[in-house]
Amino acid sequence: MRHSVVCLKGEPEIAPRFGGGVEVHCLYSRPNELALPWRLRRLIRRLRPDVIHARNWGAWPDVAVARLMTLPCPPLIFSFHGLGKAGRMPLRRRVAFRVLARMTTVLLTVSEGSKRLMVEEYGWPTRRVEVIHNGVDTERFRPPDGARRDGPMRIAAVGNLRPVKNHAMLLRACAALAARGVDLELSIAGQGPLRADLEALATSSGIAGRLRLPGHIPDVPEFLRGADLFVLPSDSEQNPNALLEAMATGLPCVATDVGGVGELLDGGRCGRIVPPGDIHSLAAAIGELLADESLRRRLGAAARQRACQEYHLEKMIAAYERLYRRLAGRV
Repeated sequence: MRHSVVCLKGEPEIAPRFGGGVEVHCLYSRPNELALPWRLRRLIRRLRPDVIHARNWGAWPDVAVARLMTLPCPPLIFSFHGLGKAGRMPLRRRVAFRVLARMTTVLLTVSEGSKRLMVEEYGWPTRRVEVIHNGVDTERFRPPDGARRDGPMRIAAVGNLRPVKNHAMLLRACAALAARGVDLELSIAGQGPLRADLEALATSSGIAGRLRLPGHIPDVPEFLRGADLFVLPSDSEQNPNALLEAMATGLPCVATDVGGVGELLDGGRCGRIVPPGDIHSLAAAIGELLADESLRRRLGAAARQRACQEYHLEKMIAAYERLYRRLAGRV
């Protein structure tokens, strides 16, 4: 396979990770640029792809229109990976989702829960919707070799510091546990606009000395291997990679019941699942696991096993390859 990556806006920050053999095209488009579909059409005609894959809302409308203006018309995949914030989409976007779905060859989601959402809430035709779960590199994300280090119980979270991740709820839950005498430390890896708000909340909650905000972490596996527990407190997710990576690392996990979380944690057999926005349930689940070492070991082992069997990276790659080859007529 030969890949060409088209960036509609901004700089191609990920390009150095591709290695050789991958063309990167940057269009530097302006907001609501009416000429963008025509520029995409020219690029499509030059590249002559067997398959076009548009990822998330930002790429879909312009790519769909450009593709329809191109003859012969190559197959188009649109993959939905999640919402930027919790709650329903605006009406005009819901209408656009319905229209664009009928202009697209395959509609792809990353969980069965996400598929149900798209079919029931946004009118996607069921026959066109397929599911490919996210995958995780289970060799890179593996349990630590040595025994646990002494000190406070370490709680880890990974995610952008944005409202939809609801790290504030996690911080409040940890503050409630610390007030009851639980010796803990909370580390949230990620960058975003809410950093100062979280620091202020930690100070007002009396746990400023227990909060670590290291920002961007280049070595996420090592960060996770230093934790005793992983928590995903999000208000909206689909098939969260951060949770998958924690599972592969053998961490016991607590996560809110959003998107595909229930599927990942096998209905609670591989971790604790709590209602989104419920600080009391979150604190109770964290407290239960911090107090029970044998339960942490059992859930961590079950999470690792499930990640290796159901969500390893090679399985995801093979599924994408089958899809691309089928649409290109090269099965």
